[in-house]
Amino acid sequence: MGGMIPEDLDIYIHGQAERSGYQVVDISTRGGKGTFFEVTLDKEGGISLDECGEFNRNVSAWIDSRNLFDGGYTLDVCSPGLDRILKSRGDFAWAAGRQVQVTTHQPVEGESLLTGKLVEGNLEDGVTLELDGGGKVRIDSGNIARTRMHAAI
Repeated sequence: MGGMIPEDLDIYIHGQAERSGYQVVDISTRGGKGTFFEVTLDKEGGISLDECGEFNRNVSAWIDSRNLFDGGYTLDVCSPGLDRILKSRGDFAWAAGRQVQVTTHQPVEGESLLTGKLVEGNLEDGVTLELDGGGKVRIDSGNIARTRMHAAI
């Protein structure tokens, strides 16, 4: 998560996202000269650049109206992207039911790159995939090299 953001800003961002029908995927911060925030948003069917821009303007106006940051700040609002790598429990919960690609250390059923619908799981407990060809496969946590979103073509 990096640095912490002020609680009232966190509450405002989540409330604003909820009202707009968006999901807050992540909020990260970096210190340094001024303050840098990156808000990652998504929604069913994906979020557009225009929607990210409008959300950025709303949150910036709210921050400015309250003079939250003396040293200035940068706010970046973005979408998770199609090849987003899943790391946290939140990422895996968000990706449940979606197409993912799992790279394994040791082959599973003869494959070390498996694509399918994420049924359940996370990095600590392992994952269950519903394979494109039908059938389910369980991949142990120790065997997962990387899990990322997979755009269905």
